[in-house]
Amino acid sequence: MAAQGPSEQDAVALFEDVQKKFPHNTLGDDKWYMVVLSAIVGVEPEHAVSLYSYLLKKPEFSTSESRQTLIRRLREALVKNVALQGVCKPLEALFSIAKIERPEDKDYSCSREHWQAGLQNRARGEKWLNTIYEGNLSTATDQFAAHRDFDFISREITYGFYLSDHSIISPLETELVTLSGIMIQNLPLETAWHLRGTRRVGVSKEDVELVQQCVEMVAAFAGARLHKIPRVADIEHEV
Repeated sequence: MAAQGPSEQDAVALFEDVQKKFPHNTLGDDKWYMVVLSAIVGVEPEHAVSLYSYLLKKPEFSTSESRQTLIRRLREALVKNVALQGVCKPLEALFSIAKIERPEDKDYSCSREHWQAGLQNRARGEKWLNTIYEGNLSTATDQFAAHRDFDFISREITYGFYLSDHSIISPLETELVTLSGIMIQNLPLETAWHLRGTRRVGVSKEDVELVQQCVEMVAAFAGARLHKIPRVADIEHEV
């Protein structure tokens, strides 16, 4: 018999607890659910619909227009997670949401419909790479010297196509989504890079620690281990 996963009630309890923990006063009221979504993709992607349902009950999403804006934001976080966690988990999350979308709430826009590869795309990717990594970029890219396919993917695709597009969610939100999507996978090296990157886009040490605790709450909800990852205090000397 398959093990039973967390229930809808467990998910609601998680969302309420994360809302209490998240640093709203400094980061705003509209970012906590981006952290939760990005993390939940990695462990319980079908519970993305639980988050969507929870949000729809809030007064700020009482109109069709506001719900279309919400779905664009959630969808963009999932699009970015394709670069962070692969295609299938974000798709699972998206499909779970699509099942309950009301016809009047559907948004038919395509954010990258007119995207083109080329110098402009690469320059945008390089700019965001250098924002996150600053003087530490070579510690990651030097390892690509004998693996140039990954250098191409990082500059042109991961950053150029996905992470440097801030037309729907802000640079800060992008980095919160990135940190959460990587951290939930229990990846120590990349988590350290993006703990540092989150500090570099203006999030305080104290708030980064709270965001990490929110991701850890998602992991506990799903029964996942995050025993390998560092904390912001471990990388603070590099900021």
